[in-house]
Amino acid sequence: MSADVLFSVGIIVVSEIFSDDTQALAGAVFNTAGNFGTAIGLALIGIVAEIYTQRSPHPDKTSPEALNDGFKAAFWTAFAWMLAICPVAVLSLRNIGRVGVKRD
Repeated sequence: MSADVLFSVGIIVVSEIFSDDTQALAGAVFNTAGNFGTAIGLALIGIVAEIYTQRSPHPDKTSPEALNDGFKAAFWTAFAWMLAICPVAVLSLRNIGRVGVKRD
């Protein structure tokens, strides 16, 4: 849910910052960068899950216990990334002002 909210806020900010004639290009670049980041993030989380599943002490690596070790590591990795990104988001959005207010 938070990724969808952040993506929507990002699109609004991009629409506000850029002029009318470059908004479409800016939105397209933002969308491409967002999708690329999502693909890289999911790939890295998958790698973390696989590494921790293979390193689990359980002999059957396809057992629910071994997979659970990988899932735990993947969720903790995503949580750590979220904690690292929160200050970046706060610092980036602090000077944005009121978005969506009609300009005269």
